[in-house]
Amino acid sequence: MKRWFVIILLLMGKCSVAQDVSITVSAPGVVEMGQRFRLTYTVNTQADQFLPPEIKNFTVLAGPSTSTSSNVSIINGKVTRSFELKYTYILEPVKEGTFKIQPASVVVDREKYVSKPIEIEVVKGAPAQNQGDAQTKTNPQQQHDPNVSQIKKSDLYISIIVNKQKIYREEHLVATIKLYSRLNITRLENAKLPSFEGFLTQELETPPLTSLNREQIDNQVYLTGVLKKYILFPQKTGTLTIEPFELDVYYQKPSDRRSRSIFDDFFGAYENARQKVVSNAVTIQVEPLPKNRPYNFSGAVGDFNLTANIDKNQVNSNEAVTLNVKISGNGNLKYINPFDIDFPADFDVYDPKVIENIKYSENGAYGNKTFEYLMIPRRAGQYTIPKFSFAYFDTKSNQYKQQSAGPFTIQVGKSTTDTSLGIARAYNKEDVQYIGKDIRFIHTKDTRLYKKNKFLLGSRWFYISYLGAIFIFFLVLFLRRKSIKENADIQRARNKKANKYARKRLKNAARLMKQNQRAAFYEELVKALWGYIGDKLGIPAAHLSKDTVREELVSKNIDNHSIDRFLSIIDRCEYARYAPVTEETKMDTLYNDAIQVISRLQQKLK
Repeated sequence: MKRWFVIILLLMGKCSVAQDVSITVSAPGVVEMGQRFRLTYTVNTQADQFLPPEIKNFTVLAGPSTSTSSNVSIINGKVTRSFELKYTYILEPVKEGTFKIQPASVVVDREKYVSKPIEIEVVKGAPAQNQGDAQTKTNPQQQHDPNVSQIKKSDLYISIIVNKQKIYREEHLVATIKLYSRLNITRLENAKLPSFEGFLTQELETPPLTSLNREQIDNQVYLTGVLKKYILFPQKTGTLTIEPFELDVYYQKPSDRRSRSIFDDFFGAYENARQKVVSNAVTIQVEPLPKNRPYNFSGAVGDFNLTANIDKNQVNSNEAVTLNVKISGNGNLKYINPFDIDFPADFDVYDPKVIENIKYSENGAYGNKTFEYLMIPRRAGQYTIPKFSFAYFDTKSNQYKQQSAGPFTIQVGKSTTDTSLGIARAYNKEDVQYIGKDIRFIHTKDTRLYKKNKFLLGSRWFYISYLGAIFIFFLVLFLRRKSIKENADIQRARNKKANKYARKRLKNAARLMKQNQRAAFYEELVKALWGYIGDKLGIPAAHLSKDTVREELVSKNIDNHSIDRFLSIIDRCEYARYAPVTEETKMDTLYNDAIQVISRLQQKLK
């Protein structure tokens, strides 16, 4: 019985394998004349017969050669088996053009399985170069380094590619750093990223560069790969320059040394060489936004949609109501500020909670940003949150647009309180004033008696009280005017609170440092520095840039050492987010430097 059970299981396994049979084909998409390449067919099970394809316009130098590989892995008690059978041809093109190789097929358990056809483009390729022609000039340091090679520039280069070269301020563009090579690259080291001065940057996720793709450029086949990709938001107008990207590239080249082995003579001897590759610099022309800006425009650029709603239309006093304002679309969503909404005077309104759901791609920053305003009405009645609007610059139509939401009506009833008798009564502020006046209790203590016909009017205490009231009135009037004047001076208010807000963000940064959240720590530290200097100098967030800060600090007679140190910390934070940690970019080092530079600036900017 057990033997039959095992046989049935084997037959079921064989059937399942037969049902999952697949045959795939792989070959380079572009080859050059005279270049040899592999055409490989891979089957995921043992085949009974291989039916080769009809190969035209290519010379078959070898094949089909067969090879097999199998793998068995056991993970958590689960056994996984894999098997591959490969049929490989070595081909060489006969002429230029685009040619299709027809499908091949295999027979497994009397069933026939067919691959897909494949197209291969054959190009002319570059003419052979003499060794002297292929060499290029290098600096003296490279000439003394035995590992540094001299190669033709067109055989290995890096290019910074941008999708736009003329844009508006705050409009996004995509910068792609791409490697082009006709050499056999072994590794890449010592990448030096551009500083992207004048831009706010967001790096896009790119796949690890484990292999290169083939592309035809100027009738030549290059191995290409994307190294980095960024979304850039220009922060000032004029001509901005993206500095070159630098990289050390190691590749294989034929050895100039005399061969020491018969295998070197047969296969060829190779050695590693290094080449420092510097990309091109790119200039971007940034145009200012049109001057006919709406009064409520705060720097939003893109294509947006405004929606708003309240969670309740009827509540009792002292109950919470939430107003949700949502901005969705594509643009500089991250830098949109909360709305200035005219809430009713009897509402307690708290600072909005900001919820961001933003993703980045080659199409820019897209998603949504929600502001949740928590409101608590304190008195009964019917209230209206008036209509409010959102202004932005539409990059599609190149003009300002307005979107509005509201008004919202809220009916507020009296809050109820249960008594010990189970009877409910509602009170408002006016009712509370009369509690204790409708019933007078009998006084049991001694009562002071006054002489009849003796009045306060005309007495000494009357004049003292009269003069004191006049003095208090003018004092309150003076303090009130002073408070109104100080509140009207927004710059002075921001200046006063700059240090307070900076301490709060530094405290959050210290907490993130203890939790070893590197990315969040660097971002919070940069926000603390930008927020402090923006509040201290009265620079709006949309106009903050290194050049603007430097000009303002110089005008305040701040020494260059303090300015350079302040901007250096920001650069080190930005660099640390995308590069390995060094001594200068350790979290505790940057944190201590930030505290020292803010303290120094606080003393000089009082």
